[in-house]
Amino acid sequence: MVEAFNATTGAGGALGSHFDHLKIAEMKDPFPLLAEVRRACPVVHSEMHEGFWALFTHGDISAAARDPQVFSSSHGVTIPHHSFPISLPPIETDPPQHMQFRGPLLERFSPKAVAVFEPELRAAVRQLIGAFLPAGRGDLAVDLAMPLLPAIAITELLNLPEEDRPKFRDWTVRLIKDPEDFDAVGDAMEYWGSVYDDRVASPSDDIPSLLLTLTIDGEPINEEQYLCLINVLVSAGLDTTANAGSNMLELLGERPELRDQLIADPTIIPQAIEELLRYVTPLPSLCRVTTAEVKIGDHAIGAGERVQLNWIAANHDPEVFEDPEVIRFDRMPARHVAFGSGPHRCMGAHLARLELKILLEEVLALLPDYRIVEPGVHRYSGITRGISTLPVEFTPHAEVGR
Repeated sequence: MVEAFNATTGAGGALGSHFDHLKIAEMKDPFPLLAEVRRACPVVHSEMHEGFWALFTHGDISAAARDPQVFSSSHGVTIPHHSFPISLPPIETDPPQHMQFRGPLLERFSPKAVAVFEPELRAAVRQLIGAFLPAGRGDLAVDLAMPLLPAIAITELLNLPEEDRPKFRDWTVRLIKDPEDFDAVGDAMEYWGSVYDDRVASPSDDIPSLLLTLTIDGEPINEEQYLCLINVLVSAGLDTTANAGSNMLELLGERPELRDQLIADPTIIPQAIEELLRYVTPLPSLCRVTTAEVKIGDHAIGAGERVQLNWIAANHDPEVFEDPEVIRFDRMPARHVAFGSGPHRCMGAHLARLELKILLEEVLALLPDYRIVEPGVHRYSGITRGISTLPVEFTPHAEVGR
């Protein structure tokens, strides 16, 4: 706990000078720590990662996320900042340019648009589970959630060859182990370059072709913008959705009373996913950079300062969620910010919900008695709440059935 946050008061009352969100992401149960911070000092300045401010209340975080004029995304949204040579659209752009990238894509990510992928996704998940079902043991992170399920969704969404799915798995695994794996980044960008060339030569009715029609600040989208945009669309869905699924399966494996509720009534799974997203918050935070001095609470934050929006702290704020550490599948309304808030709210939220719904439905139907076994769950430090291993045992079956 001390590694994630120095809760002592030093000279000048500098509470939280060692707050490190990467350590928070690695913790299985960071919620008591986040509650302590919120009570003691809901606006913190950390000296970690070259310094940044961090917000811990739902109100402050939501207000900042909805004010892109003061809290800009164009100077980077991650701490530490990535090594790409340009800002990554649309996540690292501000209005009005932001909607030039995002607006034309919204229809392709609507509930109706993504629903057509359900049969293929469900069949693929059942095939993945069927591969280890007869053995009575498997790894729900390695063999299922990370990152094969999202890779399947991405290839369906972007109309890419099924045989390319292992490439997405390889890139994701490599970047999870080392976010600065430039060879993995280079391999991915080379692949997207080939997709760009192919769609320029033979456009079709798919998202990679649609991106070619975008107009940015009055000019046709250039190749560099195209490659960065499609890379963001893919990477945003691979790691976060996979880790959301793994965290949910870990939690349900340890809380049989919750799992039994979903097995007894699978119709509540979509609503349960909203509560599990709130509780888990797979992407704990993003940041903004101030364009002018702003006062939050008793703190004056100057222009050009990085301000971190702690989605995970907001999702456990007792001012908004009564008994936030209690998981209640009937909690309404769902005011969580697991998908962010404001103009940058996750564009792929409906696709992620569909993937998680299929994942939970199929695992609970086919592996209803799974239990976590040694060597146990392995978590890793990073931007997301990452789980790299989730070994389980269960009653084996000869085939998937149904």
